[in-house]
Amino acid sequence: MGTDSTGSSSPRILLVRGGVLTPFSGLGGAFHDLRTALEQGRFGSWSSAGVEEYDLGEHPSAFSRLWTRWSSHPRRVKATIENLHRKQAVDIVLVSDQEQAHLVPKKSAVPVVVYVHDFFHLFPHTVTLSGQTVEVGDQSPSMVRKRDLRRLLKGLQRADAFICNTGATASMCREHFPNTPLYQIPYALDVASYAPPQTLPSPPEPLANDACRLLVVGSHDPRKRLAFLMEVLAGLDEAVASDISVHHIGADASPAGHPSATDLANQHGVNWHHVGSNISDDVLNAYRWNCEALLFPSAAEGFGYPPVESMAAGQPVLASDLPAHNELMPESTCLPAEDMAAWRNAIVDVHRAWKAREGAPRTPSVALMEHVSFLAPDRFYRDMAKAWDEISSS
Repeated sequence: MGTDSTGSSSPRILLVRGGVLTPFSGLGGAFHDLRTALEQGRFGSWSSAGVEEYDLGEHPSAFSRLWTRWSSHPRRVKATIENLHRKQAVDIVLVSDQEQAHLVPKKSAVPVVVYVHDFFHLFPHTVTLSGQTVEVGDQSPSMVRKRDLRRLLKGLQRADAFICNTGATASMCREHFPNTPLYQIPYALDVASYAPPQTLPSPPEPLANDACRLLVVGSHDPRKRLAFLMEVLAGLDEAVASDISVHHIGADASPAGHPSATDLANQHGVNWHHVGSNISDDVLNAYRWNCEALLFPSAAEGFGYPPVESMAAGQPVLASDLPAHNELMPESTCLPAEDMAAWRNAIVDVHRAWKAREGAPRTPSVALMEHVSFLAPDRFYRDMAKAWDEISSS
């Protein structure tokens, strides 16, 4: 253990990840929040032993990316662990996510734990919903990616423990790695940072028109099921559809090579506005506060940030009854994943409430804001510190 300024023992944790990610992405945001909280001393007696990561800049070559990921960075991580251990300055190593599991050394003098967010790409599968085959994870990885995945699996097999955040991910961990100690700790959410002020600031320009505004947050990955959503919206009665505008925050292009979300919307006659991605928290909140509801028909999530963040903002959520976001929604509020009629009826109810207000602003749902209080940061810090205590002493 290291020692603090008073000379007492203080356990230290080394945070390890691969390339730097934007804090506006799911994994990047989770790492950023964890790192910040650790540096602020939020995890009890635990302090930071440092961070191992790399930044290749904006346009690295394919060779540079692969060499750094497979060779130079793993060697540097291993050397850092060894150096810190010799100095008695590290007690545990936390690898940021399953996509960096190859960084678990073959031999380590201190325990190494992997933060598992999902297994979509390591164990890809398909599900059939509403007659559509939905891919969860990459079904046909390249030869290079297959080698990468083998490295990740071997790293996961070497890990001393896993930390995950939902029951769905925990079940996958137990299925594929039954002998690895597992800690299920739901993410932290700073609920107060999403709460709308009593007087809302002026909405972004795209929200200036009088419409029943609906929000979509997330990529155009097949598992997000934007194609299903377009069919739902296209089937609304004209009297409802003519009042609705949908605002999408996330990537417009399809990673599977399908038509973009905007093209799909045009094909289905849906009034769709692509806001963009890498949007600031302030802009995201402005859309949550000024849109009637979040639409989240996803087929699979490791956690599902958009629904809980919208609930923290007091915004109603229409979400499919599928893992793992259905673990986080209030009981009996999720929609049947394949029932287009149920989705349309729910949107009609949202439209009806908007119409009845006759232009008055939507009142934030206090019940939804209170519902997500179980994700309070203090609980997360306490449970995580306890897990680190147990792992480091095992």
